[in-house]
Amino acid sequence: MNSVNKDQIMAALRYAGVSLGTVVTVMGTLGVVSPDTASAIASQLHLVADDLSKTIGDAWKLGLIAAPVVSIWLAKVGYNSASAKNQIAAVQKLDAAQVIVTDPKLAEGIPGVKVDPAPPTS
Repeated sequence: MNSVNKDQIMAALRYAGVSLGTVVTVMGTLGVVSPDTASAIASQLHLVADDLSKTIGDAWKLGLIAAPVVSIWLAKVGYNSASAKNQIAAVQKLDAAQVIVTDPKLAEGIPGVKVDPAPPTS
């Protein structure tokens, strides 16, 4: 599913504004509303459209400002999940796995991990 971008939102607002303007114009032409009321409604609709446009623009700018912060946070989350200790814990959770490490610090806090000070020979 594609996300909606700023141009699509602006196009939708433009078409909504045109549709509402057409309805107000027809109502004014048919005499359902007075010319002063029709003019007031049209000007208020323009104000709403302008405010929505500004709000969307401000949200876009906020997203551009927040993007680096979110990127750094996501990088930190990824870095932490890829640490040796987290990977050892993930493997040790498997039923058929027995993790053996040479560094006792890596085994701290992970139940079942064995420490063998001698490196494995192949």
